[in-house]
Amino acid sequence: MQVNNDIIGIESGFARQVALDSGVDLFACYQCEKCTNGCPVTFAMDYEPHQIIRMVQLGLREEIARASTIWVCASCETCFTRCPQGVDIPKLMDYLKQLVLSQGDKPAEGAVAAFHQVFLENIRRFGRVNEAFLMGAYQLKSAKAEKRIDVKEMISNLKLGIEMLKRGRLGFIPKKTGAKEAVRKLFEK
Repeated sequence: MQVNNDIIGIESGFARQVALDSGVDLFACYQCEKCTNGCPVTFAMDYEPHQIIRMVQLGLREEIARASTIWVCASCETCFTRCPQGVDIPKLMDYLKQLVLSQGDKPAEGAVAAFHQVFLENIRRFGRVNEAFLMGAYQLKSAKAEKRIDVKEMISNLKLGIEMLKRGRLGFIPKKTGAKEAVRKLFEK
């Protein structure tokens, strides 16, 4: 991807690196706010989508690492659909999540980050989601992330899981995908 930040006069090594690594042309954003106006979860965000883009452009790495917005984003792609410049904000948010985790920063939303990590590990391991493993691993990881164990919630979830198993709504034995090599290549990318 060719990054041309001379257009808007911003000099941020962080922004250039994010644009190159993520493949998102965040310098195309001219802050029209259509992404924010269409986003169904801005009520739960500390920064709006267009503000996150501007923060990246300005090189505010620490502020982004502490932001709840990247974890609250539902990746519904409404922002991407509405963007007149085609800035892929969900892709940017995914990249920023991985950046925060890879740099060892503490995610603003520990439980959401725990789910994100467990979900991706589930896909990496089985090639698809196995709900029983996903929820078990999530319960443990989120308890660790939140540094508290909610025994009532764990028991409630366990009862629900058992009931779903009885009704055949939950598979206990993970099914693996036949396209294991394709999944491996996705994670390498």
